[in-house]
Amino acid sequence: MKTEQNIIELERIVAERQDWLFRFAYMRIGRREDAEDLVQEVLLKLFRAMQKSGGIDDVERYLIRSISNACQDHFRRKRQTTIPIDDALHVSVDESDRQIHEEFMRINRMLDDLPSEQAETLRLKCYDGLTFKQIGELQDIPEATVKSRYRYAITALREKVEKQKE
Repeated sequence: MKTEQNIIELERIVAERQDWLFRFAYMRIGRREDAEDLVQEVLLKLFRAMQKSGGIDDVERYLIRSISNACQDHFRRKRQTTIPIDDALHVSVDESDRQIHEEFMRINRMLDDLPSEQAETLRLKCYDGLTFKQIGELQDIPEATVKSRYRYAITALREKVEKQKE
């Protein structure tokens, strides 16, 4: 009975959050296949955790933390084979992925000059729609630090845009 309920719950989560999880992973990884694999791994781990006796208290928080950690682990494992962002322009992308790949490239070019903590905070807030509190919990930092990083990132991007206009 518990397995059946967990399957129904997982199906609901997949229907509601799979696209968001994929986009989250893709905007960090830049490859459809890797992002899809990460999302599947996270959802499988979620199901296994749901099967354990205690289950999961906060599924949303679990998913955010898990997908973020999976992306970080991916880069640790693939560090030797990671290509520079400029070289990613030459990676073949099928037509169905072109729009999200172009968006990935455009955003990464804009965030290149920011410190990594500020860039990631900006992605989490603007692109992934997390609250400052959720970002703080995800990164194990105070909410005030998240707000500060966000403010500095926005200020730096504004200055960059203003310089480009001149």
